[in-house]
Amino acid sequence: MPAHVTLIYPFVGDADLADGEFRRLRGVLAAFAPFNVTFATFARFDAQPPVLYLEPEPAGPFLAMIAALVEEFPPFPPSGGVHETVIPHLTLGYTEDAKTLRAVEAEVGRHLPVHARVDEVAVMQHGAGGWRLREHIALVAPKGV
Repeated sequence: MPAHVTLIYPFVGDADLADGEFRRLRGVLAAFAPFNVTFATFARFDAQPPVLYLEPEPAGPFLAMIAALVEEFPPFPPSGGVHETVIPHLTLGYTEDAKTLRAVEAEVGRHLPVHARVDEVAVMQHGAGGWRLREHIALVAPKGV
């Protein structure tokens, strides 16, 4: 799986992800323009195992896309509805080994900040061989903007 900020997981089952769902996804995401994002700040989820991640700045566009997707697909809340608050993030690693997480943070920290342009959403599919790209959905500036 490439570096990413998850919008919705779990989502429609792979066997059920048909043309109708792709039309709905494209329709929801058509309202969003490309945007720039910076990853410069580390944070951790106090989970088992602990998770090291980078915070996107701004997080607002990710939160807006997540909210729009949840409105269109209410049976699929982020993280299956397990967490009350949605925190957009780019996972770097998760392990009980604190030394490994510190080493990842030190190595990645030498390359920060990372600036990126978000101009598409990748729809990933999980199968027997792991994750694979199912489709890219371009973000385009709304008409009149």
